[in-house]
Amino acid sequence: MKYYILLFMTFLMAGCQVQDDHGKSAAEKSLTSWANAYFNFDYERAMKVMTPESGQWLRFAASNITQEDVDFIKQHDAQTQIEVLNSQMTEGDSICNAYIRVSNFIQLGNTAQDNQVIDTDEFLIQLVKRDGDWLVKMGALPQSGKQSHD
Repeated sequence: MKYYILLFMTFLMAGCQVQDDHGKSAAEKSLTSWANAYFNFDYERAMKVMTPESGQWLRFAASNITQEDVDFIKQHDAQTQIEVLNSQMTEGDSICNAYIRVSNFIQLGNTAQDNQVIDTDEFLIQLVKRDGDWLVKMGALPQSGKQSHD
């Protein structure tokens, strides 16, 4: 009987974290791919791992980029790094909420003078599983997950 319980628990745990050959969960792999594209302004590549309805947010972000922003991005050539801090599955393993730490990335401001390179920040990103694939679902542009000290 103990063997069957152990076997059941093993299958249950494997269902929550489908691993690839590098030990990353499938959701975290999609998340990392999206974050690298998004935070490096490769919106076309980011769209490939997003829900179709989330595309409106990338179109909005892209429509607000000016030539001065493009010049700032080229000038600073930030080497963005992504780290998944925590991810949790919910609702029958069809939704994944993940916290990521993004380091050395460009944050565009309201004006070109507000643009800056950010050392590190954290974001909560939601993914959904559709047709066997994990896709980022955006309800808005990513916002800092750090608490304000005001």
